[in-house]
Amino acid sequence: MSNQSLLKTDGYQVLFNLTHLEHTKDYLDAIVEFRLDPQLASVSVKSPQTFISIKDLQELIAYFENHITCLQNNPDSQSEPFVTWELGFQVQALSGEIRSPQDGEFDILFMVNVGQGNEEVGSTYVGGESAVTLENIQRFISSVRTALDWGRERLESFT
Repeated sequence: MSNQSLLKTDGYQVLFNLTHLEHTKDYLDAIVEFRLDPQLASVSVKSPQTFISIKDLQELIAYFENHITCLQNNPDSQSEPFVTWELGFQVQALSGEIRSPQDGEFDILFMVNVGQGNEEVGSTYVGGESAVTLENIQRFISSVRTALDWGRERLESFT
């Protein structure tokens, strides 16, 4: 069974299709899809099927939570890019404004690895930069946590 986590910004959406694997509890099968807002253009690309570690997803949650904390003290804060070990995607949280724990926004740059055209050259990334509301980033964090919890419960039922 798979879970989906959606990161919605003002200009694009990123959909994480996460599937728990039978033979390991440390990794999920993942396809990451980048979809531009149809009002802007018709662009939708998916990563090749890859693995993502549970640890990377936990670190992604912490990355966004730490960035929000930094923005509360300094609206010009920019976090270093976040890249998974498997290189399926890159994300960078940029400057913004947090007015309250439920109200604010910041810019986010998201790039999806769509593969290698030539083995001698690096991967090709496609993505964009747009504003994300605090509400939408918190929904994304919550959906990733739900996917991780579902996987943990599923594994515990087998032991």
